[in-house]
Order: sequence, then C-alpha cells, then structure tokens
Amino acid sequence: MPEGQHHEAVIEVEGLTKTFKVGDNEIRALKGIDLSVHATEFLVVFGPSGCGKTTLMNIIAGIDTPTKGTVKVRGTNIFALKDEARGIFRSEKMGIIHQMSYWAKSLSVLENVALPLIIEGQSEKSSLEQAQKVLDTLDISELAKQRPTQLSGGQQQKVGFARAMISSPWIIFADEPTGNLDSKSAEEIMLLFKELNEQHKRTIILITHNKEYWELGNRRIEMKDGQISKDSKHG
Repeated sequence: MPEGQHHEAVIEVEGLTKTFKVGDNEIRALKGIDLSVHATEFLVVFGPSGCGKTTLMNIIAGIDTPTKGTVKVRGTNIFALKDEARGIFRSEKMGIIHQMSYWAKSLSVLENVALPLIIEGQSEKSSLEQAQKVLDTLDISELAKQRPTQLSGGQQQKVGFARAMISSPWIIFADEPTGNLDSKSAEEIMLLFKELNEQHKRTIILITHNKEYWELGNRRIEMKDGQISKDSKHG
C-alpha cells in the first residue's frame, strides 16, 4: 500500500437500509446507517443479538444486498458491480472469519487454505506454496496434512484465519470468531487480529456481543435496533 493511503477511508457506507419481509410484516434490520472506516482501524462492532451488526457486516462484505444506500470500498461502489464481479472483488480484497468454519472435508488443512486461490484461477502449485507460507506465519505448519475436522476448535479457527489471509486482503471481517472457543484459544485468536492490524496494517472489523473485546480495537461502535447508538475511538 503506497504511503499516504493509510488515513483514507477504506470503507464508506451511506444511508444503508435493509428491510426483510416476514409474512405480511416488514422488519427494518438497518435504519439508515452512515459509517466511514479508515485503513488503520480495528473496529469492534458491539451489540446484542438482533441489533443488525451481522447484517451490516454481510452488506459491507457484499454477501447481502441493501434495500437502500451505498457501500464503497476504496472508492469502488460494490453494488454497482454485477454479482460475479462483486464475488471476485470480495475474494481478492476481503477475508471473512465466521464463528463456525465450513471445510471441504475431503481436503487437508493446506488444501483448504489454498482453495480460495485455486478458485480464483491460480495454479495448484502456487496456491499450495502460498498457503504453506501463511501456515508458517501463523505457526501452525504442523497441521498442514491433517483434516480440519480432526482439529480442536482453537486450531480450526486458526486455520480459518489462515484461509481468510490467503489473498492478502485489505479488510478482515470476523463474526463472533471466538464464540465456540475456550478462553486461551480465544485470546490467541484476538492477539492475531491485533498483530494483523498493528504490524500488517490490515483493517479489522470484529462483530461481537462480548464486552471483553471492547478494548481490543482502536474504535468501537455500538448498535441498537438497526442503528449506531455510539461511536468512540480510543488507543
């Protein structure tokens, strides 16, 4: 990333509204959200279940579409792109870590980590070499030949982390990434996020309802009933 870009907004959200139809009722999951996220930020999005935080993440990541509003990622209006182009943009520029990881069960850890690059059209050899480098960086190369389903929750989440990192994305989204982990594994995962943000200058967006993680980031927004109720920077 060229010098001078670190302070520009990497994500610009304007007037974001999302309405779901349930039977005859309309449920407004997001009610006109405006949000600007800068490249060096580690943003913790906090709020109770049902407040709209996962819907917000899925729309910024281009997985879900808004009812109204725009999302720009480094100046690209992602909903002006066709579905396929938006999918490619997401796979190249964003990494997503879920609470539960989904694995290709017949593949090894190394192959699962390499899979996003193979899907992008890179050669198998190059993809596997890059995957090995990410496993080395995260200190989990000893897991390379195992099947993800044989691993502990903490190990699986580190492999999920590796898979999210494989494309060197600008932005890492994490949706309750430690929800199923013991406290030691959770702490290790959170330290990885911190390192990624501070040393590798990645933008991190962490979705959580756990107050313990409030202080991890350098910015926190609190959501309530589909709106941002509080926005504070610290650190």
